[in-house]
Amino acid sequence: MNTQIDLKSALVGLGVGVLIMLAVGAAGPATDVGRYQACTGAGFVTIIDTTTGQAWGANLSAPVPGFQGVPGGFWDKKPRE
Repeated sequence: MNTQIDLKSALVGLGVGVLIMLAVGAAGPATDVGRYQACTGAGFVTIIDTTTGQAWGANLSAPVPGFQGVPGGFWDKKPRE
């Protein structure tokens, strides 16, 4: 059994494969997964938009239990920019 690999064809195939991988990597996913980060501690909640740097905060440890320390719009859907 005599098999020979054509070096020119192998290099062209490798080059095409590398170009396809670069094109797929450059496109990347078009999602906002991980854009908003939340952190809490001692009754405080902060939501941070990691793209714009905007932050929303709420004090959940108000004198009366519940969400009295939450500013208007805190739980609303955050805008896409």
